[in-house]
Amino acid sequence: MANIELDGANKKIKVDSGDLTLDVPGDIILDADGADLVFADGGTNILKVSNSSSDVVLQPQVDAKDIIFKQYDGTTVATVEDNGTFNIPTDKLAINGTAVTSTAAELNIMDGVTSTTAELNILDGVTATAAEINLIDGGTARGTTAIADGDGVLINDDGTMRMTTVQTLKTYMGGGDNTPYFSGRKASAQVITRNSWANITNFTTAEIDSDSAFDGETFTVPSGEGGVYFFGALLESSFGDVGNDGERILASFEKNGSNTNMPREDFAKNSGYNMQRYTNTISAVLNLSAGDTINVAVYNKDGDASGNANVTDESQFFGYKLIT
Repeated sequence: MANIELDGANKKIKVDSGDLTLDVPGDIILDADGADLVFADGGTNILKVSNSSSDVVLQPQVDAKDIIFKQYDGTTVATVEDNGTFNIPTDKLAINGTAVTSTAAELNIMDGVTSTTAELNILDGVTATAAEINLIDGGTARGTTAIADGDGVLINDDGTMRMTTVQTLKTYMGGGDNTPYFSGRKASAQVITRNSWANITNFTTAEIDSDSAFDGETFTVPSGEGGVYFFGALLESSFGDVGNDGERILASFEKNGSNTNMPREDFAKNSGYNMQRYTNTISAVLNLSAGDTINVAVYNKDGDASGNANVTDESQFFGYKLIT
């Protein structure tokens, strides 16, 4: 039978063999006014629990040793390492019950080396959920959410994570598609008076207009969409007074209301020809800025002093921005 000895001189309770169990009907309270409770093994201090302004401090007492948290079966779930690292084994981290499956290397790649709280929070504008972080780990969940110019895109700016917009990325990459674009065919014929330029209007049949920038007559470059554009037009002319007097029709693009130095096609037949219909086709590649306008104009110079010409409803006008 073990003996229990009260060693008053050394302030000890000594047991000569076996374990010592304190079994009380209430609580066991350890009250140390020195603010430290020290756990020792064979005279070597192992762990100290301290009071620091009512904060609880757990501190190993052997240098280069860790604090290890284990389950009942001995599985390590976390380790506070001697170098200050809080180490969680693979597959042991979850947020609100959702497992975080990303590896440390996969999370670190967001910042090249390590991620700050602010850099992680930018993923969601405020905070990142486990599901959002898992998407960076190659999650297979996909949706059909449409991408808009104002949507955010996360980029690594020389080691710093920043948010930009799809519009900015699209501009940097040359737009990504041939927008803006438009096309239309004339809804009705248009009389062109002799010896005068006239803007061709009413290209509203089968009209296509990606950016609401074409009003049936004039295309206006939208804000933020400056760049290189291709334009084409097919203009069928019908001469009302066909005689042995020569027929002439000019077609040209106009930029901001002027056709000076703009592509132009001039069809002319001198006396001896009786032409009733002719189609002018013109095209141009133009470098435009936001707010610039493009339209089509024709000039009628029928040889007959009283001759007028019609631009028929077979005429078409179209254009689109080039990917550069």
